[in-house]
Amino acid sequence: MSRSDIRIAGTGGQGVITAGRILAEAAIRCGHQATHSQVYGPQSRGGASRSDVVISTGDIGFPLTDRLDLLIALSGEAYLRYLADLADDGRLIVDTGCVPGDGGDPENYPIVDTAREVSGGLLATGVVALGVLRAATGIVEAEALRETVAAKVPPRHRRMNLEALDAGMSLVGVNAL
Repeated sequence: MSRSDIRIAGTGGQGVITAGRILAEAAIRCGHQATHSQVYGPQSRGGASRSDVVISTGDIGFPLTDRLDLLIALSGEAYLRYLADLADDGRLIVDTGCVPGDGGDPENYPIVDTAREVSGGLLATGVVALGVLRAATGIVEAEALRETVAAKVPPRHRRMNLEALDAGMSLVGVNAL
């Protein structure tokens, strides 16, 4: 890997911003360079939300994503809005609830449903997505990701988030459509 431009996109309340921060820090723990930027709508819950992460083995000359090497879409709106930013050889991972139209060759996983099962809500969706990302790509070491999740989530939610991470990793190769 020289440079990977990654976008995790969904809606407010899914933990997308936190997921991007965790991914960037886990990459740094693995010895890579990483940047994180975020965009979210005016609503803290339900508005559009995205985290962009650049991970590189060398210096990062431009810290913002350019053409996405990987897009994780956690809502239909995110899928439609950001598919055009995916590089021709980019990888597309979507929640099974995002019914893709034309374009892309998505890998489908029940990310949102898994988050609901683990946490009873949507806040762990981003962490489940990180588990899928880790298992599908190996872009960061599993232990670095676990350590970062444990360090970055509130202590009272640590166990649930670690379970969400494990649940996401277990989806790859098991429930892929």
